[in-house]
Amino acid sequence: MAEHAKKAMIEEVHPPRWPETCKDEVEAILRRYPEGRERSAILPLLHLAMREREGRYIAQSDIEAVAEICGVAPSYVQSVCSFYTMFRRQPVGKYLITVCGNMACHLLAGGSQLVEHMEKTLGIKVGETTPDGLITLEVTGECLAACDLAPVIHVDTEYVVKVTREKFDALVAALRAGEGPDRFLEKLPLMNGESQDEWPGFVDAGTPAPAAAGPAAEGSPDPSAPGAAAQAPPAESGGTAPPYQVVDGAARPSADGSAPDAPADGGAPQAADAGSGRAEGE
Repeated sequence: MAEHAKKAMIEEVHPPRWPETCKDEVEAILRRYPEGRERSAILPLLHLAMREREGRYIAQSDIEAVAEICGVAPSYVQSVCSFYTMFRRQPVGKYLITVCGNMACHLLAGGSQLVEHMEKTLGIKVGETTPDGLITLEVTGECLAACDLAPVIHVDTEYVVKVTREKFDALVAALRAGEGPDRFLEKLPLMNGESQDEWPGFVDAGTPAPAAAGPAAEGSPDPSAPGAAAQAPPAESGGTAPPYQVVDGAARPSADGSAPDAPADGGAPQAADAGSGRAEGE
């Protein structure tokens, strides 16, 4: 119906301005890649184009500009752009609200009824943008990976969890008042329970490697004794400890420490199920 045909109507600029207004950034992106590999810059250039265009989407003129910069056909850039759902081809509002449409949220936690309430509150249907250009509403069939906190939504790419009608109405009121969504957003814990903001990530490159283990102390258990951990062979150089240990003839580290090799006793690997191999002499 006509009253629901509400889209963010933005005039496309052709050619786009960002190749000139962001010329230094474009050149910095291209310098990341070796000469002759300019096509590797397609993804970051598409992100740049979407960031700079009013409506936060990628227009056909952006596809053509990226193709010219990278020295490829527009159809090639189009194939890359269409593969990733976060590259939007239609204008969206200032805030993009994405509702999880997967089973845990949509079917088991009342998400489908919540969407109906959202449409009524915003005065639009899924896939549309409010007339003031503030909010676009969409439902994704892909899981947003927070099933234990269902129903969940994204505001742009940040989580709002355990959404109720009242919580959604308060969120919309905050957006309309210019407050923004921050007090409703959640930074989900990592799988080990640590906070995203506190997780140290990878060890800094300047952190010294652990010292190699010295000679076994007097009275230490015999590694060859049943049940004792057999030490992996020391690294050839660098004095670093082996990446892991093995127990009772299980796998040793491979030469590069990346995967198990042959069993510790040097024999052939044993079948997991003793009864699954052929009888001796067959």
